[in-house]
Amino acid sequence: MDQDHPDEMPAAGPSSSDGTVLELSAGDRWLLLMFAAALFVLLGIYAWRLSAGGHETIEIRRQVGHASQFQLDMNSATWVEWMQLDGLGEVTARRITDDRDLRGPFRSVDDLQRVKGIGPVTLEKLRPHLRCRPSASP
Repeated sequence: MDQDHPDEMPAAGPSSSDGTVLELSAGDRWLLLMFAAALFVLLGIYAWRLSAGGHETIEIRRQVGHASQFQLDMNSATWVEWMQLDGLGEVTARRITDDRDLRGPFRSVDDLQRVKGIGPVTLEKLRPHLRCRPSASP
C-alpha cells in the first residue's frame, strides 16, 4: 500500500509491484520449487522400487516333496475323522460309525462295504487311507 493513500488496496492479480506472486517472494517460490522437485524424485524412486527395478529375480528351489500317507484307524475313528477322507460326507461318515456301533468292529478294510453307500469303487479309493486294527474290547 502507498503511504500517500492509506485507504487504497493493493492491485488485485497474481503479482504486485514488490515482486511477489500470490504473496510469495522469489525465495519462497524457489523453496517450493525445490520441495516439489524433491517430492517428484522421491515418488519416482518409490514407483521404481515398486516395479522391482534394480532387483534381481530370485530363484526358489523347492525340495522334492514326499506324499504323507494319512491312515485312519477304522475301529476308533469318529465320524468327524471319517469326513476328512476325500469322497465321504457327513451322512456316510455317520453311517460308518453307526454300523460299527451296532454290528461290532471291522475285521478288515473290506468289511467297510457292509455300510450302505460304500461300494467297490469307493472302497478302493479309500483303501490307501484306512487301517484296520483289532478292537481293544472283546
